[in-house]
Amino acid sequence: MKGRWLVNLILALAVIALGIRVHDELTRTESGSRLTDLDASNLQLIEIARDGDPLIRLGRSGHGWRMEAPLQVDAEPAQVERLLGLLSTPVYRSFPEDAAALGELGLDTTRLRLRLDTLELAFGGIDPLGQHRYVSADGIVSLINDQFYPALIAPVTAYVSRRLLPRGFAPVFGRIAGVPLAAKALSDVDSLTAERVEPLPASFNGMPVELEAADGDALNFQVSPDRRLWARPDQHLLYILGSAPDLPENPTAVDPTPASPETSLDDFGPEDEMPIDPEEVFAPLQEDDDPVMPIPKSEGLYAPTADPDAIVPGDIELGAPPEVRLTPHGEAPPVVRPRPRARGLSSPGSAADYGIGQDPFAPDPQVEQ
Repeated sequence: MKGRWLVNLILALAVIALGIRVHDELTRTESGSRLTDLDASNLQLIEIARDGDPLIRLGRSGHGWRMEAPLQVDAEPAQVERLLGLLSTPVYRSFPEDAAALGELGLDTTRLRLRLDTLELAFGGIDPLGQHRYVSADGIVSLINDQFYPALIAPVTAYVSRRLLPRGFAPVFGRIAGVPLAAKALSDVDSLTAERVEPLPASFNGMPVELEAADGDALNFQVSPDRRLWARPDQHLLYILGSAPDLPENPTAVDPTPASPETSLDDFGPEDEMPIDPEEVFAPLQEDDDPVMPIPKSEGLYAPTADPDAIVPGDIELGAPPEVRLTPHGEAPPVVRPRPRARGLSSPGSAADYGIGQDPFAPDPQVEQ
C-alpha cells in the first residue's frame, strides 16, 4: 500500500516539474525573448557563408532585395522573408559560450555562418531532447526552433527571383528567332514567373528571344521548343515555367528603341590616330613614284595680279623712267662682280677680301674705258 502511494507521489512530482518547464518556456515566448533585436525593415545586408559553397550576399536596394554575389540578379522575396523570420524566433534557452562545450554543440567550426548587417550568427548542431538548433552570437549560445535551417542550406538558385524579367525592366520590343513579337506577347512575358530556377545545363540549346526596353537595354534568352524553359546564358540560369506562354508574332512591328548613335569626327581622340611611320614619310622618291606636277604660272603664286596689256588711265601718276648707262661706244657696261683678294692659307681673311663693303656697280679699274 505504501509502495503505491510512493509511485503516485513520484508521478505527481514529475507532472509538476514538466508543467513548470512548459510554463517557463511559454513565459519566455510570451515575454518576447528573441534571438536578436534587429528590425527586418532596417536590415541592409545579408551574408550566408557555408563551407564548400560560394558566399551568398544579398543587399537591399530601392526596388527590394538583390543578390550581389555570386550572381547579380534580383533576389526572391519569399525566400528572403523566410530567412528573416529568424530575427523574431523565440529563444528556448541561452547560456554563455565560455560555459559551453562548443565541440559537443557543433559550434567549434565555421561550417555555417549568417551575417545580418554587423551581427554574425554561427549555427551548430541539434539538441537531442527538444530538437532545437544551437546558435551562437555575441558570446551567447541559444536554442531556437530549427525551422529556419533549410533556408540557410538552400542552394544559390533558391535566392534568385523566380520572376523572368528583372524589376523595372518593361519590354517595348522583342523578337523570337529574328521575327518581331506582337504587343500582347510582350505583356505576357512581363508577367511570367517560373516555378523554380536551376543552373543552366551546358547542353541546353533553344530559339533566341531578344527583349528591349525603352532606354535601349536588352535581355537575351534561349527558349525551348515547348516554350516552358527559358535560359539566360549571361547568368547561366534556367527558368522553368509551369505553362507555356503564347508568343504571337507581328512581322510589321517597328523597333521604337533608340538606335546606336553614328560615329562622328568628335568621337575620335588621340588614341584613334594612325601611327606615323618615319621611314614611310621620309622615304626618298622612287623612280616608279608619280612625279610632282609643277604648278602652272597661271595658278597659285605665279598668277598675274593685273593684265599687262590693259590701257593705263591718263590720271595715274607714273614714276621716273629707268636709267640706262652706255659706254662711249654705245654698249652696255659689262657686269662686274667683285673678286676677293688673294690671301695666304694661314690668314683667315677680312671683309674687304670677300668684297664686303665695296660698290658692286663701280667700274672695274682693270677694264679699259
